Order: sequence, then C-alpha cells, then structure tokens
Amino acid sequence: MLRGDLKTSDDDLIRRAQALDPGALAELYDRYFDGIYRYAYTRIGHQADAEDLTEQVFLKMVDSIHTYRPRQGAGFSSWLYRIAHNLVVDRYRRAGREAVALADHLEDRTPRTNPELMFQTSEDRRRLFDAMQQLTPEQQQLIALRFIDNLDVDEVARIMKRRPGAVHSMQHRALASLNRLMSQVDPAEARRA
Repeated sequence: MLRGDLKTSDDDLIRRAQALDPGALAELYDRYFDGIYRYAYTRIGHQADAEDLTEQVFLKMVDSIHTYRPRQGAGFSSWLYRIAHNLVVDRYRRAGREAVALADHLEDRTPRTNPELMFQTSEDRRRLFDAMQQLTPEQQQLIALRFIDNLDVDEVARIMKRRPGAVHSMQHRALASLNRLMSQVDPAEARRA
C-alpha cells in the first residue's frame, strides 16, 4: 500500500478534497502520483502515454471525488487504481489491441562491474520478460501490483475486485507458470550447448 510519511490522514484529506480544497487535491496528487504512474507505465509501456493516462486518472479523480465513499476495507488508493485500470482497459478497447506485456518495461538495475554477471543477469531478465509475456493480462496486472507496486493482497483484491483468497490463488498460478516457463530450455541456448 502507498503509505509513506503521511502528514494528514486520508479521511480528513479526502473530506477536504471533496470540498475541492486545492491544497488537499494537490496533496492527494503528490501522495499517489508515483504509484499510479508506475501502474500505468507497466500496463502501457510508453512514457508519454503513461504520463497522459496518469493525468487522466487525477482529472477523473477531481471530477468524481464527490462520489467517493469509503467502503469497509477499501482504501482511497484502491479507488484510484480502479480508475487507472478502467482507463487502461478503455484505451486498449479503443485501440483494438491487447495490453503491452508488463515485463517489457521493467527497469534493469544490474550492477555494471562484472561483464559475465551482467550478461547472465541480462539473459535472465530477457527470459523473465519472455515468460511474462505469456501470462494473461490479469496475471500481469497482479504481478505488477504485488511485486512492482508492493501492494498487499487485500489492496490488490480491492483493485482487481476479487476476494483475497482468489488473489492468492491467482498469484500462486502466475508464479508457478513463470517458474515453469523459466525452467524450460530456450531453443537458442539448446543449440549453443
């Protein structure tokens, strides 16, 4: 969950934002921008488009914040992620194509000192990307929310409109599929061996 060092409780901040207090709206923007942008970028894969979609999320937030009602266990970030998800779905529906694979756009944080290690890590990363592309869009979304945005299972469940148990099961299946796909021998590697 996106917690950070919160100066003001979400409840108070949301009440002020619902009254269209510019300071409260700006604080919500600052508090949630990074997470929403990361989510948009992992689903779209293009920086400018992710920035545009993120801005659309916050414009939609301002337009409809008066309708936001906290539900038991559902936080404000869940509401924002749901807006982001709906905008991503709408974007691909209009474009008539499937979502970009999450793995194509993970940042490479490989240490740059050992060339052999760099090559192996780069190769492992490529294999992970290839495997990620074979997951369903829903599994990719779950992996992005759990392991890139570091959201807990309950938060992911609210965003994806699933029960926590279903999220656990989906996560288990997605990770098992990744493990199976990663353990398969790459045909190019088999020829080299």
